[in-house]
Formats: sequence, structure tokens, C-alpha cells
Amino acid sequence: MTSLHKRNEERTHEENQERAFIAASHRGDRSLEARMESARKASEVHKKRTGKALKITEEDVRNEEMYREVEPEEDVKLQQYHHREVGTQGRGTTFNEARTK
Repeated sequence: MTSLHKRNEERTHEENQERAFIAASHRGDRSLEARMESARKASEVHKKRTGKALKITEEDVRNEEMYREVEPEEDVKLQQYHHREVGTQGRGTTFNEARTK
């Protein structure tokens, strides 16, 4: 068995979920809104798996770019900003939604 096949067998369910959400976010035949939602879900799974969220922007999704990890400190600062600035508007947006606006 090749090392590639061995690695595929060793992937966790969460890793497979993340890969599937990222692939869905890059599919040009889907609406931008659906692609953004898939990218956000990939970020949620990635954060649960690694402790680091993925930075999701509309531009990156539209251009099918790779998503970069956000350091936990940056994640906390952006969440605090989001709650202060966006949270007062009464709409329960997620952290990644606030960053794409």
C-alpha cells in the first residue's frame, strides 16, 4: 500500500468534513452565498480540530483561494471587535460573517 493510500485511511471524520466543505466552497457552479456558508463550516470544523479558525473572505471564496489560519489571539481580538461593533445591530452573525463585511 502506498503512503498516500495509508494517509487516506488515517484521516479523521473531521478532516474529511473540512476537506469536503473547502471543496464545496471552491465549486464555481454554486452560488456565492452557498460557497461562503461551506467556507464558514470548514472554518468551524478546522477550529474544533486544531484550535485555530480559518480566515474567510468573500474575495478568497470568489477567487477559490486557500484559506489561512487565524492565530487564537487574532481570533479573540476580532471576536471582541465583532461583538462591540456588529453585535449591537441585533443580528446574530458569526465571527466569519463579520470579517467578510
